[in-house]
This record gives sequence, structure tokens and C-alpha cells, in this order.
Amino acid sequence: MKSQAFKTVALALAIALVLLYAMTSLRDQQRNRQLETVSTAFEMMLKLGASAMNDGYFSWSEVRTMVEAGDLGTASDLVSDIETVYPFVEEIQILRGEPPSEAYEILGGSDKVILNFGLKNDFGFEPLPGWKAHVVLDVQGILDSLGAERNLIVDAEKGKPIGYSIKARFGGPVLSWLDLGFVLLAALAVSYPVSVGIWRKNIYFYESKGLESIIYLFEQTEKVSASHSRRVAAFALFLGLKLGYVGKQLRDIYTAALLHDIGKISVPTSILLKEGALTKAELQNICVHPIISARILRNFKELSHLSQAVLYHHERMDGSGYPESLKGEEIPEIARIIAVVDVFEALIGFRPYRQPLKTKEAFGILKVMPLDQRIVDVFESQYSSFARFTPPRWAVSYERVLERL
Repeated sequence: MKSQAFKTVALALAIALVLLYAMTSLRDQQRNRQLETVSTAFEMMLKLGASAMNDGYFSWSEVRTMVEAGDLGTASDLVSDIETVYPFVEEIQILRGEPPSEAYEILGGSDKVILNFGLKNDFGFEPLPGWKAHVVLDVQGILDSLGAERNLIVDAEKGKPIGYSIKARFGGPVLSWLDLGFVLLAALAVSYPVSVGIWRKNIYFYESKGLESIIYLFEQTEKVSASHSRRVAAFALFLGLKLGYVGKQLRDIYTAALLHDIGKISVPTSILLKEGALTKAELQNICVHPIISARILRNFKELSHLSQAVLYHHERMDGSGYPESLKGEEIPEIARIIAVVDVFEALIGFRPYRQPLKTKEAFGILKVMPLDQRIVDVFESQYSSFARFTPPRWAVSYERVLERL
């Protein structure tokens, strides 16, 4: 279940990332469209404001008269009235310089907009040469007036053009906390049934369906070996947990141990139950069973990856095992685990040709055999808690294993 929960969370995160990317892209598109609208409104406000200043607020001819008379103080006082009626004016001055060729001109900067006006006569024509009215506008104030909820910010570096060389962007995160909450809930809503479906498909074979059918066939064909394999699987499951295996790896150990001797269905029962010494031909017949076990597992897509574990469970650390005389780390660890519990169960289990050994005697034999002694030590140190061991629910017919121990 922990593995299932992890997979659900992992899938939810993956779906959440996809949704976040999609929503972020969508919001970016929405913001770009809003910026286009803002750009149009921004340019319109500048032109309307400039037109109003040029034609409606006061008489430029009066300002012109003061300038011509050399009374710049009075002229400045007159134009300062613009600041009281047009809220976005930061500064206005009467400066020397060529007046604009048109009624006014609009110039953009990094975060300011400049309006230049000519000082016209009573008829609104012929601006005074060498003089102009210089008006600085508060661009951020204009953007704020277009809608505070848009949270527009003047940004010459990261913003996008909205007209007259001004760049702006939306402040704050692209997605709100509400958006993030929606994404998370949607991801969980989608991922849970999907991951459960995948998980159930993957473990269907383990939950007393295909795997139980194979074990049933094994039991009907070779009862002694099948009973031994169930007990070996119980020990392997316990030992795997103590060695730190979890999730799929733990299921692999259990399943490989459960099927490690399935190849013995090809060995005559008379050889398996023979009380006396085996002939060379009989030994060769038995030594083939790991190869047969591996071949059988390779025929099942769900089990093929376990073929090496069953193929090498009779290998020994010093190279004295079979079928390939592997040594040490050449032997897969799952095979080394099965080797330890396989020998242990054979020593303490009942056989028609001998009585079972005591647990202490069995561990004494394991310690002098060419097995992985690290695994032997863990098994021996933890064995006292085996009777209290609670198996995962996917373990096939585990209760039947405990009944026979």
C-alpha cells in the first residue's frame, strides 16, 4: 500500500506539473491579450489627455504673452493649473527649445511619457519660436487607472511594449493560490483511479490469480517440492524485509522463492524421494531443475525478470555451486537470499529419508557453508521474531504456509 500511495503521489505530481504548465500557458495568453487591450487604452488616454491640454484647460496664448513679456514666473504659475485638473501630470515646465511641428508631440521613455506643446497665439496657430511647454506624465498612475485588478507594472526590462516605448507587465504570480489548489485537487482526482488501475493490473498476477494457478499446478505435480517452496518463500519474504527490501523488490524476492524449485516438475518423484545415495545420472537430473525453473518463468511476462534469481539459487560464494559455478557478487542478491533460506528450510523441514534438525543446528551448518554470511547473520539475528511476522496482503496463501511451519 505504501508503494501504491507513492505511485499515486508521483502520478499526481506529474499530472499537476502538466496542468500547471497548461494553465500557466493559458494565463500567459490571456495576459498577452489583456496587454493588447491595455496598449490600445493607454495610447488613447495619452492622446485624449494631450488633446485636452492643448485645447481645453486654459489659454496658451496667455502663457505665450507672459513668456514674450519675460514673465516666466507668471507663465509657470498658469501652466501649473494643468496639474490640478489632469491627475497624471508629474511635472510641467516652460522651456527653451523648438516647439513641435504639430499641435503637440508625445515622446516615450523608460518609465515616463513626455508631452511637448507649442505656445500658440489667440487663434491657436503659430507657436512661439524657441519655446515649448514640457509636461512629464506619471505612466504608472495611468496604468493603475486602467484597472487596479490587473496589477500592471511599468518594467523597462521584463515588460512588453504597450506604446510610446513604454513596457509593462503584470505583477504577482501567474497563478493564484486558488489556481494551485484547483490543480492539486484535479491532479489527485485523475491520478488516483489511473494509478489504482495500473497498480491492480500489475499485481493482479500476484493476488491469487495467475501465480496461485501456477502454484496449484506445481502442488498437484510435485507436492513435496511445492510445500518446501511455500516455506522458503515465507522465510525469504521475512528476510527480505529485514534486509531493507520494500515494494516491488520484496514481491520479487517472495515470488522467486515461491517458484525457485518449479523446475522439479521435470524430475521424477522417485529421484526426489530417494532415501539412499543418488547416482551420477540422478544428480545430473536434479541439477538441471534451476535451468528448467528459469525457462518456465521466462514464458510469463510478469515473471521473466525473476529467471536469474531462480537459475542461480544453487550457486555458492566459492564457485562450488551450479549450474554456472558463479562466485561471490556474480550471484544476484535475490538468488543469495533464496540460497540461504532454501538450505535452512531443507535442514529444519521433514523429509521421508531423515528427521528435521533443530534451528540452532541448522544455523550452525549455514555458518560453515559457502553462502553469503552477511545474509546468514541477519537471518539468524532476526529469526526469533519470525513467529510474530505479519505478511503483506499480496502474499499468496501465506496462511497456508504458516499452518505448515
